[in-house]
Amino acid sequence: MELDRRQFIAVGGAVVAAAGLLPGSAAWADSGEERKPGGHDEPKGVWLAGDTHVHDDHSSDGSAPRQLSDQRDPGNLPVSDQIGYAESVGLAFMPLTDHRTFDQHWDPLWTSNRLLLLTGEEANGSPHAVVLGAVDTVVDGANPPGSAPFRHVQQSIWDAHAQDAVWSVAHPDDGEYTTAAGPNENASVQGVDTVEVWNASSDPETEIEYAENRWNHGFRFGAVAASDSHFKELRPASAPGRPTTWVFAAERSVRAILDALKAGRTTVSLSPDGPFVTLEADVDGDGRFEAIGGDEVIVNDRQLSKRAALRVRARSAVGLRVLVYAAPGRSAGPVATFVPTRDDQTYLLPLTLSGDHTWYRVEVRGPGELSGRDADPNLPDQLRGATSPVFVSVKRAAEPAPEIALPRPADADDRASLVLGEQAGFAGFADVAVAGRVRHVVAQVHEDHRTSVVYRRLDGHGDKHADKGLVLSDASGTARAPRVAASGDDVWVVWQDARGQEQPHRPEIYLRHSRNGGKSFDSAVKLSNGQGRAEQPAIALLDDQHPVVAWAQNAGGAFDVYVQVVGVDRTPVNISAAGKVIVAGTPDDARSPIHPASLFPSVAVTRHRGIVVTWQDNRFDPDAGWTGHTPPAGQPAGGGTNPDNWEILAAVRANPSAAWGTPVRVSANDNAADRHPSIAVDRDGVLVVIWETKALSASGANLSLRASRSTDGTTWSVAETVGLDPNAMSQRPRLGVDADGSVRAVWYDSRSTDWRWKIFTARREASGWTPAVQLSTRGNGTWPAIDNGTVVFTSDRAAQRTQRDHTQEIYLIG
Repeated sequence: MELDRRQFIAVGGAVVAAAGLLPGSAAWADSGEERKPGGHDEPKGVWLAGDTHVHDDHSSDGSAPRQLSDQRDPGNLPVSDQIGYAESVGLAFMPLTDHRTFDQHWDPLWTSNRLLLLTGEEANGSPHAVVLGAVDTVVDGANPPGSAPFRHVQQSIWDAHAQDAVWSVAHPDDGEYTTAAGPNENASVQGVDTVEVWNASSDPETEIEYAENRWNHGFRFGAVAASDSHFKELRPASAPGRPTTWVFAAERSVRAILDALKAGRTTVSLSPDGPFVTLEADVDGDGRFEAIGGDEVIVNDRQLSKRAALRVRARSAVGLRVLVYAAPGRSAGPVATFVPTRDDQTYLLPLTLSGDHTWYRVEVRGPGELSGRDADPNLPDQLRGATSPVFVSVKRAAEPAPEIALPRPADADDRASLVLGEQAGFAGFADVAVAGRVRHVVAQVHEDHRTSVVYRRLDGHGDKHADKGLVLSDASGTARAPRVAASGDDVWVVWQDARGQEQPHRPEIYLRHSRNGGKSFDSAVKLSNGQGRAEQPAIALLDDQHPVVAWAQNAGGAFDVYVQVVGVDRTPVNISAAGKVIVAGTPDDARSPIHPASLFPSVAVTRHRGIVVTWQDNRFDPDAGWTGHTPPAGQPAGGGTNPDNWEILAAVRANPSAAWGTPVRVSANDNAADRHPSIAVDRDGVLVVIWETKALSASGANLSLRASRSTDGTTWSVAETVGLDPNAMSQRPRLGVDADGSVRAVWYDSRSTDWRWKIFTARREASGWTPAVQLSTRGNGTWPAIDNGTVVFTSDRAAQRTQRDHTQEIYLIG
């Protein structure tokens, strides 16, 4: 696409270098009509101001005292401080993206009545990335010998997308690109959603160079800004929202914000006060501006209507320079430049094409303070605002042209069948229960910027109900993390659901029961008590009528595991608090409060009606909840951003009438982060627990699997490896019991030659665990679950592109 650099008009303002007017443009200028997105069948939504990259003291170097003392001194930047500041400047959303940890989300201070808090993490070792919307930390593993350097980064992107999370390149001038050398190997990753074109702690000029380089190579992503705030001492010059990322969201909700970021529908400004600039395109010339910054438009021919136009709107930009760029970008100079004379001014530019793949974007520049810590002080006009590009392609969308190509995806048939999901949609986090010949599947589905719990019944007999997905969460829009259990005609589904309430986040645990094999369900029943956040439910059956439900909840400040035997217990029971030490902390050290977290429970019922629950817990870490360690006086600082010493614990209830026992250690490993357990009971009544483990290293260490066995739930065997490959990442294991009563594990794993995540399995036999066997082949396979030999998992195999196609569906093997 190319503009005649002399054709340019201002709507409602002075004509600037206009050699010719667009047909009808004068009428637009004179009518005073405000043609905002949403009018005339244009994109509908609301612009929301936020930040995408903010730290606190859960990063070991998250505050000035910590950085200046080599992590020895107390911190002064609690979670509540950053949240409070963001609220005070009028931000609508913000994540706390601490380095390689999710601990900030388990802090009782992670709450707001005014902000939409996104889950976030600054992931990976090198290069850094920001992940928004994941359910837990995305672990950065080690590359196998001889692999391309960016393999681990690419796998992290796929891992994030399997959760429908947003992956953003953080400060690309420190990891992907230099002006002198250009892009390095890490720049070849595909599927990036956004790139920080303005990180206040770096050099925005180099970051913009990187973004334009990638756009010119066919990569398609949106632009975001990041305060990368660590130091409260530098406010307001460096603080949350400075610079600001604006997203054009369909509604004010977490899911809508994440979807807008994935679509690149963003613009960035110096602060929430502006300058605020937007870019829209009327590519077919019908007077409706159908595309905004971040959108891709596909046309059939280079010859556009003479009425095709771009529309630039600048607010709070009086006296600043507004520059419009077309591909290849700044190297060719702006196609148009103007200086607004009013607080709200709109400009139209004619639109013509000269190539098959191109883009347009807008910058705002002006004199004054540096745009970034490493920005050129001699630059007369510093960055003050910028839009994501509008991308236009002829006949087909652009494809990335990386310096290093991805391996060809494997295409062998794994005989997996589609269960839930559709092209360009998201269905994930599936679970399965088998009762007789009927298989009951549940999943989390994202549609129309909302999250729902969907159930499907598969009976193999052509039953009229078998092919229909039933939404169990009704019209909530914030339902997540479903689990299912079944026996005979009784089917029980549990999930977490905020019922649309996200300010503050207060999800509850809901349960629905079907008495006719899943053909219909009773109304949902709330199990949790409305205090704090109730999340991560698990379920097993004591018998047909008495499900055992476990979940994590921070009703008392720290997250604990609560369990309720429905129909037996009048209220949920906190089973993890015993032996846990809570430290209130002192005002002079943000890192002094200690709230050990008990998370991600799994539950099993023994053949003698005993109940065993297992979970991950960081109570044995020297300063639980804080990466790195503050050393005692006279000792060197340690830990860096190393993770907490998570361990696997368990508690036993001998029978429904008995009390819960004291938590016991299962993994008992002080030198690893053990997380995400799953428990099952084999044919002999032996309990088996499996989990993922990782060395206490910030990055570059692979996850692997360990398992332990017990006959009573209180004494556990020494951990044994499962499916170990030292050069692979193995994560998110789930256990099930085969028809013969043996325990089987499934997980997803990085050892395949095409780099994609695959589903693997192993069985526990009398002699030990069998070698790992690969189950899935096509595309990425993630987040498996298993019951009675039936495996369900998430896969992107139906995606048509390596970028901007977020297709994730549920498949079944068995």
